Amino acid sequence: MNKNIFFLAGLALVFALTGCTKDFEDINSNPNEPAAVSPGFLLTNAQKSTMDIMYNSFWGSRRGMQLAQHWSSNQYSNESRYQFRTEVTNGNWSGLYAGPLQDLQQIIALNTDSPEDMAGFGSNGNQIAVAQLMQAWVYQMMTDAWGPIPMTQALQGVDNTTPAYDSQEAVYNGILGLIDGAMAAMDNGAGPQGDQVYGGDMGMWEKFANTLKLRVAMRMSDVAPAAAKSAGEAALGGGIIAANEDNAQFPYINAAPNNNPVNEDYKTRNDFAASNTMVDWLTAMNDPRLGVYFSPAVASGTYVGEVYGLDEANAALTPNDAVSQRGAAVLAGDLPGIFFDAAQTHFLCAEAVERGWSGAPLDAEGHYNAAVTLSMQWWGLTDADAINAYLGQADVAYSTAPGDWKQKIGSQKWAALYMQGHEAWAEVRRLDAPELYPCADGHLAGDGSVPSRFEYPLDEQTLNSSGYASGVSALGGADALETNLWWDVD
Repeated sequence: MNKNIFFLAGLALVFALTGCTKDFEDINSNPNEPAAVSPGFLLTNAQKSTMDIMYNSFWGSRRGMQLAQHWSSNQYSNESRYQFRTEVTNGNWSGLYAGPLQDLQQIIALNTDSPEDMAGFGSNGNQIAVAQLMQAWVYQMMTDAWGPIPMTQALQGVDNTTPAYDSQEAVYNGILGLIDGAMAAMDNGAGPQGDQVYGGDMGMWEKFANTLKLRVAMRMSDVAPAAAKSAGEAALGGGIIAANEDNAQFPYINAAPNNNPVNEDYKTRNDFAASNTMVDWLTAMNDPRLGVYFSPAVASGTYVGEVYGLDEANAALTPNDAVSQRGAAVLAGDLPGIFFDAAQTHFLCAEAVERGWSGAPLDAEGHYNAAVTLSMQWWGLTDADAINAYLGQADVAYSTAPGDWKQKIGSQKWAALYMQGHEAWAEVRRLDAPELYPCADGHLAGDGSVPSRFEYPLDEQTLNSSGYASGVSALGGADALETNLWWDVD
């Protein structure tokens, strides 16, 4: 099945539940406005809007990709110096709650309150399960960006416009509850209509559930080791995303408005280039992904990274031809949006082995090698001899690479999480590897270290002051960039 057809078909689904009116008092109802939105359209919209945010020029590029130091700014470089725009923080917070999270909550409500009416869009249990798994993914990304956030009191609309914040520990427990609830809700019926990621294949969603649970468990492993081990081993006991064919991806296409936002942004501006952090690391490792992630600088024919954290004047002085630009594969309209990929899974499994968890099918080295291999293959590098040669280098091989297992796994995972900037930023904070550069021209906010979190939206401080206060209290520190999250113990 060509999943791309859902982009167009999803728009038609919005009319599926429209009703006709017979009563005189309803004579003025708008026949072109649906009485209810179909769950298939809601799911399509939630998946697309989530990925659009993750890859847009602000939340994705100026924040995630630069905090991970995968990219540097050619101009307008203040975000790379940790001065984040208030309107972007406000917009993405409200956009995630009022957008995908609310759409997914509506799917759950429709299938709970009117199950007979929703059965034509997939079994009720499977619709609810996929919506809950998508919510779990979004909530983890949000709590890893801010810390405590509204969860138990969220998504209640006018019934509660000032929700209290849950501690990050409570949010993580809530995420595990969503995943377990989703797995319990899955049945042998039809998968949900409008599913762009797996086309309604519930076997694949079960793998996604186990793999997401493994990631959630690993992120809390340093602060709640017993609970993390229990959840992680349960996840490893089920099917997981182990091959690139299993990847949870959003299928962008080469035509607006359904092309990757990075591609759309590049049509009119070019604000980002390769960072010297990443170019230097890839070059030192003789990593073949360098030529896919980036292109050689036109002026020299060599790979040159733009210095990270320049002030706006200095960033604007560097000609684009003097530094490596983003590669053609990165700028392609059909670059998929990644919810979860197999390389990330195998790095998690390698870490599970090192932590003494049971259930991983290989040893740590086997999972580490599989992760690197799958990353290269996803980017089109399929020469087995070249991959093996890379893995055989002393600085890359698991047995001889410098540092402890956290540094080995963390550095290679950071490289493999290219184009998943927020996830790469989270893992650098947790594993403290690799070491990132300080801002070349000095920081504009925070203490100069890579931010541990974002400050809360100004709108929350003014419109939900009681909730904001509960969030700062649960944070256990100031509402500041350098305040560590619950799971970030180092």
